Amino acid sequence: MKNKKFITKFLLSCLTLSAGLLLSDHAFATSTETTSSSEQLITESSKKLTQLKETKQKFSTQQLEKNKQLSGIEKKIQKIKIDLDQLEKIKSSSTISELSELDNSQNMTLTSTLSPIMVTRNSSTEKEEQLAKLKQKQSSLQSDTEAISKQQSELTKQETQLSEKIVQIEKQKEEQAKQTDIRSAVVAAAKTHLGKPYVYGAAGPDSFDCSGLVQVAFASAGRSLGRTTIDQETAGATISVSEAQAGDLVFWGSHGGTYHVGISTGDGSYIHAPVPGDVVQVATVASYAPDFAVRVL
Repeated sequence: MKNKKFITKFLLSCLTLSAGLLLSDHAFATSTETTSSSEQLITESSKKLTQLKETKQKFSTQQLEKNKQLSGIEKKIQKIKIDLDQLEKIKSSSTISELSELDNSQNMTLTSTLSPIMVTRNSSTEKEEQLAKLKQKQSSLQSDTEAISKQQSELTKQETQLSEKIVQIEKQKEEQAKQTDIRSAVVAAAKTHLGKPYVYGAAGPDSFDCSGLVQVAFASAGRSLGRTTIDQETAGATISVSEAQAGDLVFWGSHGGTYHVGISTGDGSYIHAPVPGDVVQVATVASYAPDFAVRVL
């Protein structure tokens, strides 16, 4: 009964760990591109990894204890086998044929000779019973150790998978940080031109049109974009205006026929060079709403 409870406890603990890994995979797959979410995933995964290692250590302790018990049983089995061999030799040395040759005058000798034979038989039976019980216990312990070994292998596999997942999240976090830096650099570069006049076809340094401002701001952050709004609208994935983050582009007009572009600041505003006679400035989607956005970074 103890063995069954032990195996059941094993399986339940491993199912819990597996479920934890599945939850971790789901969280990883659906995480947003934010540093805080990556840090949360790393913290949760690290806790699961610590729990997994602690469980493995407990299993290792159990394995050592059961191996110790097995070693003790094997020694006892070996000793009983030696005793049985010796008892068999004793029985062989006192044959019935020798006793049958005794005459009536040797009854006392017969009785005294049979007694040790009977004792030997009784001892053999006891030893055989002991041996059977030990072998049964040995078999049970071997089943336990095999189950532990399988669970340890599974836990090792899960540990490897979780460690790899943490590395993936760390890399994702680094990439997110780089993307955030680039996004911030694009917005910062655009802001340095606030107040400069709109001039059609200009791309700095003293005046800009809408797509010229975008091209120069991205170039300042080390990213190359086409010169026209048509070029720039195809530089990334189309998203809704409400999804726009800092560094995303916002467009006016239909796909393939856009006539204006700005750089989102990520807070419902954008920087753009509006029209002739005006200057580079910050505006809001509430005052002049774009038709769609594009995520370049």
